[in-house]
Amino acid sequence: MLYTFLYHQLYTRFAWAYDGVSWLVSLGRWASWRRVALDFVKGPDVLEVGFGTGELLSEMAGRGMAVTGLEASAAMHSITSRKLKRRQQSVERVQGFAQQLPFADGSFDTVLATFPAGFVTDSAAHREFARVLRPGGRLVFVDVALYTDNRLFRFAYGLAFPPKPKAATRFAEALDESGLHISRCIVGSGPVRVVVTLGEKAVADAAPV
Repeated sequence: MLYTFLYHQLYTRFAWAYDGVSWLVSLGRWASWRRVALDFVKGPDVLEVGFGTGELLSEMAGRGMAVTGLEASAAMHSITSRKLKRRQQSVERVQGFAQQLPFADGSFDTVLATFPAGFVTDSAAHREFARVLRPGGRLVFVDVALYTDNRLFRFAYGLAFPPKPKAATRFAEALDESGLHISRCIVGSGPVRVVVTLGEKAVADAAPV
């Protein structure tokens, strides 16, 4: 599939163009869409999965959060490393995959991913997210969806964000596998809105006195 090939190139050979392409396809709204995730962060210890070029990772660090980043792409790690160095920030980062998180059980208050990649439909990844969350912790996914019947707008949106057959079904099934309590909310107005999916981990029952 052409889109899958191009997407892979943006994370490898052409990673240097990712920020510009994201700005272009979102008409300059990519950063504000991504930043919505910060309104849903719970607790100080945060894991960002698939941090890409590190913009949100850097912003969270600037806000004093104890943030850790996980990203599979070596090219994205290189770009992020240069950004953090320019901004005189130090953030723990790990190269790895969502399906095998190299962290102990209950390590984080929040696990978040914005515009997540293919791992979002993988049940193994969701089980890992639930595992590394502390009791009462929160999973946060941020994506966008179209809310208009305008044919021209729908056509343009389809070019920028090609539909993925059965992806919504696989995403829902993977969420069910996590064992988290799932809820969703829509943020903003207009034809393209931010969709936030939340997964809450139950607080462990109090020990008997």
